[in-house]
Amino acid sequence: MSELYGLTKLALLNTAGYAKCVIPLDDAASICAPNNTGKSSVINALQFPLINDLRLTEWDGHDLDETRKFYFGTDQSYILLEANLPNGPVVIGVAGLGKIAGYQYQYFCYNGKLNLDHYLVNNSIVKYNKLDHHLRELGFDPLELKPAELNALLTGGATPYDSKINLRMIPLTNVSDAPVYKDIFRRILNLHRLTAQDVKRLLLPVFARHLSDPKVDFYTVWHNAFEKVNRDRRELKALENQQQAVEALENLLENRAVLKGRLGAYAPKLDKALVEFQSYLEDQQGELSNNLEELHREKSQLEEKQRLYVGQIKELSGRKIELQQWFSEHDTLALRFGLTNLATLQSNLANIRQSYESLSHSLQGAANLNPTTLAHQQAQTQKQLKSLKLQLKNLEYNLYSRLREDLSLPEVQQLIKALNPDLLSLSTATGGDVQITDDDAFGEQLSALADCFRQGKLHLKGAVIDLAHLSAPDMTGVEGKIQLKEQIEALQLTLATLEQQEEVAQDLAGKTREKERLYADMLQAEEDLKRFARFEQMRELRDQQQDLVDELEREEEILHEQLSEVQHKASSLSDRRNLVTNKQDQLKRQLERIEHEKKERIDFQLDFYSGRITPYPIEINLEYDNLADELRSYNKHCQELKLLDINIKNTYLFIFNAGISKFEAETDEDAKYQKLIQAFHHLDKEREAIERRARVALTEVASTLKGLRSDLDRLHRELNSFNRGIWRHQISNLQDFKIEIVDRKLLVGHIDTILTTSDAYQQGDTLDLLAPGVTTDEREINAAKDYLIQAASEKSGLTLSDLFDIRFKVVNRAGEVEYFDKIDSAGSNGTRITIKLLCGMLFIRQLLAERERGKYRIPIYIDEAADIDPHNQQALIETALNFGFVPIFASVKPQTSCRYIVPIRTVKNGAQNWVDEKDWILCEQIGSAEPLLTEDKVDDEAELAG
Repeated sequence: MSELYGLTKLALLNTAGYAKCVIPLDDAASICAPNNTGKSSVINALQFPLINDLRLTEWDGHDLDETRKFYFGTDQSYILLEANLPNGPVVIGVAGLGKIAGYQYQYFCYNGKLNLDHYLVNNSIVKYNKLDHHLRELGFDPLELKPAELNALLTGGATPYDSKINLRMIPLTNVSDAPVYKDIFRRILNLHRLTAQDVKRLLLPVFARHLSDPKVDFYTVWHNAFEKVNRDRRELKALENQQQAVEALENLLENRAVLKGRLGAYAPKLDKALVEFQSYLEDQQGELSNNLEELHREKSQLEEKQRLYVGQIKELSGRKIELQQWFSEHDTLALRFGLTNLATLQSNLANIRQSYESLSHSLQGAANLNPTTLAHQQAQTQKQLKSLKLQLKNLEYNLYSRLREDLSLPEVQQLIKALNPDLLSLSTATGGDVQITDDDAFGEQLSALADCFRQGKLHLKGAVIDLAHLSAPDMTGVEGKIQLKEQIEALQLTLATLEQQEEVAQDLAGKTREKERLYADMLQAEEDLKRFARFEQMRELRDQQQDLVDELEREEEILHEQLSEVQHKASSLSDRRNLVTNKQDQLKRQLERIEHEKKERIDFQLDFYSGRITPYPIEINLEYDNLADELRSYNKHCQELKLLDINIKNTYLFIFNAGISKFEAETDEDAKYQKLIQAFHHLDKEREAIERRARVALTEVASTLKGLRSDLDRLHRELNSFNRGIWRHQISNLQDFKIEIVDRKLLVGHIDTILTTSDAYQQGDTLDLLAPGVTTDEREINAAKDYLIQAASEKSGLTLSDLFDIRFKVVNRAGEVEYFDKIDSAGSNGTRITIKLLCGMLFIRQLLAERERGKYRIPIYIDEAADIDPHNQQALIETALNFGFVPIFASVKPQTSCRYIVPIRTVKNGAQNWVDEKDWILCEQIGSAEPLLTEDKVDDEAELAG
């Protein structure tokens, strides 16, 4: 058997309640002492040099500050290890730095054997700050190490001190497994804390080099894989619902392309026309200024002629006014005397003079006239005048004439004596005062009435009237009409004279004033005779004056024609000048409009030449007169283009907000819009593309899960190989021991569903996630997805450890098979400790390089060892040593199955513990272990029965 290397001694100086403690580590040892004496403190001290990372250590519930203070309360506290290695013995130390340093500690090492006397001077422990000098005086070459350097030296990593010292005693296959080794080593120093979950947790890092061991956040994996598919699916549905918006976007893009083509064609021509317009404007303004000067000269000449003609016309107008006044006087006299003559005027003068004289006579005689006599004369005259007027009125058709038709003149004369004379003058005409309804009856009546007149008397019943003294009125016939008129006129004249006299008598003052008026009228009549003579003279000169008027009018007409001609020329000149000034104003306004429109230009903000453009098919010809309008139209179209751009963006934003964002990755906006429209017009192809992406997504999910599933299968194989390797060695008192993996069927089954479905789709099956119904495959996939998402959410991601549980298969020497899901549920304490020790040792052994497994001794700690019977203890010791581990038992009583018995004693009245090499007891096995095995078996059966 080849020589074993590794730790040989553990020594404590002035630490953990020990003044001195030396423990053998080269073979099985039993540390014995009463409870709470510090047995565990000795073994836990191994964590400082061998784990060398306080964060990875465990101290029975004590915090790290308390632990440092407990072990390194002074700068004279030491934990020392001696190891026998291929290059010779070495010492590894951990020294306290004291209270001043915050109870920190320092690693050091050197080549040589451990001798605690080297740490004493005059029976006093050397302080660490003097230890280096002291050791060097003793011929050693101590090295101070950092924790990482010590770790590298222990595991075979590279350090600056490889040429000076070799501390490799933990030959890991991979140096990076050091944290896993330390975790397991910590656990086997505290076996009472090791659980099945710890075994499962440690199992994966032990076999990590064979596993990818990914951590799968299934929700994220599924979401990332199907996010685009689901988004595309939502966007496809949104695209189907946005038909109007997409069509509107397409129309807007078409209009913009047309407008871009138009503006792109107009822009260079407009720019060129605007430059050329400046030269055109200067030429036009110069020409118009010259025209205005010429027109101004012509205007001055015409104004001179106009002043001459106007002066002559004014002179003619003065003469015409004089003639108009002469004709006005003539017309006035003609209006006054045109219808009269000299004789009439003279007669009028005579009448007025006669009236004047008559009134003067009446005034003279009015004072001597009696008013009563005058009234009586007036009454008689009026009565006669009335009777004559009635006779004259009814001269031909009156009652008298009708009586004459039936009666003789004497009979009529007799009759009228008895009647009112006026009665006979009443009219018998149609509508007259006498209505004769029956001529015959009226004639008979008259005959009867005539019979009553006999011999000049009227015979009535009871009376006879003598008519001899009455005179009959003279009822003249038609032949006396002229005489009647003359009589009437004479009576009227008489009556007028009487009335005038009456008036004069009644109003002498008024008649006097009338006399004065008549006098004035007589003077006016005399004046009229004079003016009539003037009229006669003017009438003789009228033709001559009219000829003069005609001559003046002809001259005036000629002057007016000449003036009109001048004015026409002036008007024409004014029109021409207005045209020039209007042209100037037009040019000015046009320039102002062009400058205004140029300020309104926004074409520099727009892009006419990129993207989709529809060529403008019409040839462009720009005229200077319409340049402002063209520029305004151009600006208007630019505004329309800008508005179109805004509407296009808003329409696309509306579509985007409806859930269509797949084209946002496209940096070119036109390409983005066109892809959207193309997608809308090829919805069937989009559905097919989404189905393909769905298959790819499921394949991606499956590939992620496949890593987990492959690791699970690989772990099965590795653990089977691991279990087979166990039985190359004897395992304590067990016939068989295995760590088995039990798949979590539901979780693994759902993973298998996705993997199987993905394989089927890769073989050509259809994955129609867009179908209106839900297929069986899709239902199963969704169920698997939901379960895995929930599981991953609960565990913050799926790892290999989530796919299985472990159990322990134990077959004892009797061939009885037991399975344990939990270590602490095993039947006996010996079985439990055996399982825990086997797991710890086998896991560490798995981490070691295969060629060096069992070559280096590694300490393991078994507390409460008295609970294990000696036979099982012996079997454990043999198994441990066989695997390269050295068991250290701790118990109240010594365990004689061990090579060494190390009792702990107290010194200084129990203030400190003490263990010296002189205290060790070396044990040798005598006799057969079979009886012990039998007793242990009986104890186990009794414990199970209890």
